[in-house]
Amino acid sequence: MKNADRSKGSLPSFRHAAAVALLAVAALPSQRAGADEVRHTAFPSVLVGRWAPSAALCAAKDKSAIAIAADGYSTADGKCSVRWIVETAGSRGPNYAVHAACEGDGQPAKPDVVNMILRPEGNDRASIGKSFTDLKPYLRCPPG
Repeated sequence: MKNADRSKGSLPSFRHAAAVALLAVAALPSQRAGADEVRHTAFPSVLVGRWAPSAALCAAKDKSAIAIAADGYSTADGKCSVRWIVETAGSRGPNYAVHAACEGDGQPAKPDVVNMILRPEGNDRASIGKSFTDLKPYLRCPPG
């Protein structure tokens, strides 16, 4: 009986061990925010095409237009290759944060890293900008 008493007093109880384990898990940082993100290496098909702020600018082939292909996009400033795209859920549908390496036309210099936000709005419309506070309405240009 002496051995049983000694082992009881020297080892923590099961309840104590469970409580310590629970506190250790609770102290770990939450990773839930990252779980809501989906990483892509190409644009979703809903965004592929030529986009401009208005139908008139589509017809004029204005420099404000953005041509999006599966693996990158081009603007009047040059071509950009997708490094990765992060899709997150938003109150109005998915948001896409594009991280791209861009080179200016005719500039063999080191590419710049550029970020762009795209939010499909439906009916061939999207909001596009450098940040959420900079989003502007765009519409898909007809092919051709």
